[in-house]
Amino acid sequence: MRKIFLSSAICFFLYQTVFSQIKILFDATKAETAANADWVIDADVHNMGWGSTGGYTCSCASNESNAQRLPTPTQTVITSSTPETYWDGCLSHWAIDCVNKGYWVETLPFGTALTYGNSSNAQDLSNYNIFIVDEPNVLFTSAEKIALMNFVQNGGSLLMISDHTVSDRNGDGFDSPAIWNDFITNNGVSNNGFGFIYELQNFSDASTNSNVSIAATDSITKGSYGTVTQVKWSNGTCMTMNPSQNPNVKGHVWKSGKGQTDTAATVVTTRYGCGKVAAMGDSSPQDDGTGDPNDNSLYNGYIVDAAGNHQKLLMNMVIWLAQEDCNTSINNSTEENNAALVYPNPAYNTATVICTNTSSAKTVLTVINMSGQQIEVSQKQNKDGVNEQFILNTSSLPAGVYYCKIIIAEKTITRKLIISKS
Repeated sequence: MRKIFLSSAICFFLYQTVFSQIKILFDATKAETAANADWVIDADVHNMGWGSTGGYTCSCASNESNAQRLPTPTQTVITSSTPETYWDGCLSHWAIDCVNKGYWVETLPFGTALTYGNSSNAQDLSNYNIFIVDEPNVLFTSAEKIALMNFVQNGGSLLMISDHTVSDRNGDGFDSPAIWNDFITNNGVSNNGFGFIYELQNFSDASTNSNVSIAATDSITKGSYGTVTQVKWSNGTCMTMNPSQNPNVKGHVWKSGKGQTDTAATVVTTRYGCGKVAAMGDSSPQDDGTGDPNDNSLYNGYIVDAAGNHQKLLMNMVIWLAQEDCNTSINNSTEENNAALVYPNPAYNTATVICTNTSSAKTVLTVINMSGQQIEVSQKQNKDGVNEQFILNTSSLPAGVYYCKIIIAEKTITRKLIISKS
């Protein structure tokens, strides 16, 4: 195959054209606004009530936040000076910070299906990079659990936020740590494939807790958004890690006075398949103190508590989740020196993969479907450290989501490829 040379300007244009911005989806289908909670980024109306089955019912107060898909006013004009009250939700400050980072934010509203690989669902998880679920109060269905697992396995990022035990806000008999444990251990795909489990505890680190990782390479506590030196848990729980079940699991913050072992971790990350998972045991750090006017138990944990460290913690988590790789130790220099572009995306009859290989090693391209099957494997021997081009014939492949896994000198880059027939 003929090698092609791209100027830096063309590469930048292709990058901007082919790779859309990171898209973050916040869940609002699991009674996240029940009782005195308001874990949404924006709601224009407050007419929801949450019954014991997790659905809307007029027997409830019917005045909880009912989040819509797109926050209003538009996020396209947000700047660093935009106040968090621009949107009406307890997660508005966090969401506006994400927008200022260059990300796109949406909500999965109540009544919208939670799916993965369903092209008829405009908010199918395959259309997003990160899915955030803040304190679910309704169990995930079997189909939803499989969708979540497939989303992560195929390169998606999941942020799981819990609260303390006995925090059942909608009275259906299940609270967030139990709901997350049900998902982790009873998903029909992998029993505790993430390598951690939530403890059923209720504790507060009433004073600031400095039991955080000080490792210079810790992306969560030493991330690009700032160094995290303390946290404050206000009635939360923790997790126990089991590296024998998943060696990628790591703790970043621990319960005060409990050391930094596999137990009592309050912030955890792991990798599963080509995706990433982050988890934390309290919903208070995200709370910006504003939101549903019918709730009177809102606190500013995002900025006021722990001297602003919670903002750094949560943004570092999102930034880490947004960095795409495939269960490898790719660092920024590797990603920069071995960049990859896939276009057009969605593809119809053909797709082109361009890889920058600055080494003399082979470039190996593997196309993988959502079931993990290898559809095609190609390789090229690079001789002079320039761009390699692969042209894929996609005309015979079914419509859906695929992954292009590129290996260069034992480093891996994964890019999503969507094949469309319409």
